Amino acid sequence: MNEAAFSPLNPLEESLLQVQLGAAPASEFFSLLLDSQVFILLDKEIGEDGQWDPSINLCVLTNAAGSPVVAAFTAPERSAPWFRHLPQFQYGLLVGFTWLMQGLGPTLGVVINPGHGVGVELAPEAVARLRQQALDAAPGH
Repeated sequence: MNEAAFSPLNPLEESLLQVQLGAAPASEFFSLLLDSQVFILLDKEIGEDGQWDPSINLCVLTNAAGSPVVAAFTAPERSAPWFRHLPQFQYGLLVGFTWLMQGLGPTLGVVINPGHGVGVELAPEAVARLRQQALDAAPGH
């Protein structure tokens, strides 16, 4: 995809950029990610009642190794090129990253900002570690 100069739109993007520039440790980004919302692409609209419909599909891409990864974006604007490339995913939703992780199976990874120079791919093992980190940090745990 055509990559213009990356200008951060929110603190999560600023953190990711700093990590990629080597100016901050990755742990700072991942801590912020666990407390942030990401934008996901869907093939159906969420109903007016806001209830999740189990027939809704998330946009799942295939990485270079042939493994499935859920596409997630640090801001809704970052997903714009994908509406043209994957017209079946015309809907989007802002969700907590921890909410997204809870619904992923053990073989799914996550790619943040696919097609952009500022992004990161998380293997299923990394998603599992972050999921556990979020559980450990939850109140009452």
